[in-house]
Amino acid sequence: MLIDFTVKNFMSYKNEATFSMVASTTVKECESDNGCSNVSITDNGKRILRTAAIYGANGSGKSTVITAMNVFRTMVLRSFVEEALVKNISQLYYHFDVGCVEQPISMQMIFICNSLRYRFGFEVFQGKVLTEWLYVLLKGSTKESYCFKRDGQNIKVNSKLMSGTRGITAKTRNNALFLSTTAQFNVSVAMIIKEWFRKRFNVLSGLDDTLAYTARAFMHNSLARQQILSMIGIVDNCIKDVSVEENIKEVNPHEPPFSILARLGINMTTDMEQRVEKIEQHELQINAIHKMYANNKEVGDKALNFKFESLGTTKLFALLGPFFDTIQNGGVLIIDEFGTSLHTQLSIELLKLFHSPMNIFGAQLVITTHDTNLLRKDLLRRDQIWFTEKSYEGVSDLYSLVEYKINQANSVRNDASFSKDYLAGRYGAIPYFGNLDKFISEYGKKEE
Repeated sequence: MLIDFTVKNFMSYKNEATFSMVASTTVKECESDNGCSNVSITDNGKRILRTAAIYGANGSGKSTVITAMNVFRTMVLRSFVEEALVKNISQLYYHFDVGCVEQPISMQMIFICNSLRYRFGFEVFQGKVLTEWLYVLLKGSTKESYCFKRDGQNIKVNSKLMSGTRGITAKTRNNALFLSTTAQFNVSVAMIIKEWFRKRFNVLSGLDDTLAYTARAFMHNSLARQQILSMIGIVDNCIKDVSVEENIKEVNPHEPPFSILARLGINMTTDMEQRVEKIEQHELQINAIHKMYANNKEVGDKALNFKFESLGTTKLFALLGPFFDTIQNGGVLIIDEFGTSLHTQLSIELLKLFHSPMNIFGAQLVITTHDTNLLRKDLLRRDQIWFTEKSYEGVSDLYSLVEYKINQANSVRNDASFSKDYLAGRYGAIPYFGNLDKFISEYGKKEE
């Protein structure tokens, strides 16, 4: 369960920005006793939000928040095996202030894993890990205890909470996280956290990877198969069934598998892949089964490759695998550009799944979107709505609706028209187009 995430000096976030899933004490709407609620209650009584949506103009920093979380996850999972990872990430500092080149990139996440609250973070600078820390809040305690604290290559370990690390300090490279390194050497705490990030903290950005995720769930999880077919049938009643076949082919291994990171020039190929020209890849062929008719009578079935289905149907199928997996098992699902190619009403119903009685494990969904129809007070609370806005210097700011002050004085009321007021510019975070009339007058003239 994600509690909050903080980033500083990363891409457009020059200043420290914190995204929080902690429910505001001043907001009480969308909580009920019938199993439908936007809030989960943890073991220690803390109220944590189940969903959150980030809005903002193009280029304002919405996707950068998601990218930062994905970089954080990738550092935990792969910094031990990817020696160039920290070097590449170190280049993603805020580039438009001369002072930022001399400052580290800093990230920290507070999360709940195996019923314990952890606080993990690090700073990277010029290809090295400057600092790193892991704290845990033990049950029955009100004060955090450190598992380890790192300053350069000086690493102090609390052996009572993190046993089995003897000798690993000397094996930790200056361009690898100690957490990632200790997980590689089977240190229990580190392995538990790494496994949580691998299985229960997923970031989706590319349609192809998401399709494969759902296709494999469809093949190997009977409950997921039933749920996916049921939901597809509700939306597109022309599809009778879905079939998935797995074929093996040889491919070029040098295409980075992490699309959201590949856009930033971060190469995620492994050492094994770099030594060979081709590797085997399991290719999935997904077919939708339609009914065949003759003279208005059903005469059989026709398998149609999913590439011939509408983009909306394809996008829905791709999302349903990670959606149901996250809801059934708990965890965090993060989706960039949610709602693209989906009807607004379908997007609303998908969000409602996380607020429904199905979500017994407190699964969370974080999205970025431009769909203002989701800004409904019966769907999202003020503390679930976030905005990004970029200054004239190119610095992104991140803030929630519950903390926003209209005219720097009045808070947003819970009965406000969120969508209407946002589009009217009352909350900021909308595009500024400049003088379009002047542009049209200059370039709209016919050439003589």
